Order: sequence, then C-alpha cells, then structure tokens
Amino acid sequence: MMTRRNFLIGATTGFFLANLPRVGMANGTGTGGQRSFIEVFSFACPHCYKLSLQLGIWLPLHPQVKHYAVHIVSSPDDLKLAAAGYAAAVLGKGEAYRAAFFKAIYEGNQAPDERTMVTVAESLGFKAAAFVDTMKGSDTAELLARSETLTQQFAITATPTLIIDSQRVRQPDKDPLDILQEEFGA
Repeated sequence: MMTRRNFLIGATTGFFLANLPRVGMANGTGTGGQRSFIEVFSFACPHCYKLSLQLGIWLPLHPQVKHYAVHIVSSPDDLKLAAAGYAAAVLGKGEAYRAAFFKAIYEGNQAPDERTMVTVAESLGFKAAAFVDTMKGSDTAELLARSETLTQQFAITATPTLIIDSQRVRQPDKDPLDILQEEFGA
C-alpha cells in the first residue's frame, strides 16, 4: 500500500514534494493507476531551466501524468538553493518562485546567491526577514531532509534527472522530453 504525506504547503500541482509518495513504498503507479515522474533539478543547472520551460507546455498536454519537482541536495550549495525554493513553497508560492528565480539567473544574469534569492522573494510579495526565517524553519528543514534522502537513495549526481513511477531513474543521457515521450507516450 502506498502512503502519502501532506505537508503544510498546500500546492495542488505536486510541486516541491507536496503529496509525494514515500519513496520505497510506491509500486510503480499512484493511486488509481496514475503514472508519475519526479524531476530532480537544480537552480544552478541551465538544462533544468530549459526543461522547466518545456514542461510548462508538456504537462498541460499530459494531465494523466503527475509531476513532482524536487531540488537535488548533494552539496552545501544545493542546500541553500533548495532551501529558498522550499521556503517559497511553504509560503504558498513555490511554482512562482521557481519560475522567477530561474528567470533572474538565466535571463537576468543574476548570481544564484542569497541576495538574488531574497530579491526574487520580495518581488513575489514576501518580506525579506520572514522569507529568510522560513528558509531556516522546520517545515523547510523537513523538505530538505526528504530531498536529500531521495538524492542519496537514487544516487543522483546530475540534473535534470527523472525518476519514473518512483522506480526507474533516467539520467540526462538525452533530451528529457524524449525520455518523457518514451515513458508516457504522446
């Protein structure tokens, strides 16, 4: 039996570990036979930015496929970047933050540092101090721990990486959209 754990995020699209099935308990499909994939990404990865734009088109065309975006946590730098995204998710704007932070880095040529993290958060209406406190809070810490566990359990060393139905890891050996088409069809 697959169990689910809901966090205080309130995201309805499966972003940032919300409602993510406990890894190791999944049997290939979600409740009711729904297929899914976990996109392991990094804000520091230009290929991940490209994939995020492509998924904006692909996902609405494949509503039968559940998508979860998880930031890789394999280094101290990953931890900081992931904390910012998870803090925004805890505060209810995870997807908006992801899009805005990626845009600031790859279109605005901003460094993926704390100053940019806070500037992006403020552009979404968050108070800087509250955002930083949330980055250091227990809800964010729990999401970071789960992300780190997933990164280690699946031995993920590169991004973007796709985990299909919580079972198969597809490393970026080819275009991720080609992998999704192979796995889920047209």
